[in-house]
Amino acid sequence: MKWKERVALITGASSGIGRESALALSRRGATVVLAARRKARLDALAAQIRETGGSALAIETDVSRREDVERLFESVLQQYKRLDWLINNAGSGLYVPIEETTPEQMERIWRTNFMGTFYCIRHAIPIMKKQGEGHILTVSSMAGVRGTPMMAAYCASKFAQVGLMDSLRREIPEIASTLILPGATRTEFIEATENPGDEKIQHSGSVQDPASVAEAIVRAIEHPASRVITQKLGRSLMVLNAISPSWTDWLVRKTIKKKY
Repeated sequence: MKWKERVALITGASSGIGRESALALSRRGATVVLAARRKARLDALAAQIRETGGSALAIETDVSRREDVERLFESVLQQYKRLDWLINNAGSGLYVPIEETTPEQMERIWRTNFMGTFYCIRHAIPIMKKQGEGHILTVSSMAGVRGTPMMAAYCASKFAQVGLMDSLRREIPEIASTLILPGATRTEFIEATENPGDEKIQHSGSVQDPASVAEAIVRAIEHPASRVITQKLGRSLMVLNAISPSWTDWLVRKTIKKKY
């Protein structure tokens, strides 16, 4: 693969999996376009990449805003005339019971997690079709295949990402599409999650480093796959859940000793 001739656009690039993916791709010689809301962090990351000989462009973007996404893709085309990889990584969380979730909270998380992903995919498709190649990767979550208590809005948006990507894969097979399904990851996600009840949130089970997820993304680019589950435990849990969701619920409750 000629990495130096390729352009990657990464949303949610200011921290966590997005940041590590940008670093991993730039180390291999790819040009990276960094998109997120926190401009200062993007600029610092772009400067770090350039200092090590890489090429990076930082564009402040709120993917929940259609006009921001349009401006983002216009900038990419103006600057580079192509787009090889779109990595949909931007996302937000909400920790609240279903019965206490307000319509405004639900709409807000869907605008970022699902509509943001949809906006980016919709803009990437014609570019990649014209090139005759391209790869769209969406960082969803194991919460997109198995619901989590207190996070119904987040899980629903992630389930929707899974359905969108499955449809894309079958609808436009000439564009590679990959779902990345991480489990618990050591990022700022918990701290950034909207938590109106100030509940204690913590990971259950093993926690992976975001750099390991980034390497899984790189491998998926090198060897395209429809789905990539980044933890062995996640693969086992998905199989068990497909066989018997109720038995899996019991096993999880017994293992992590929580009422949920």
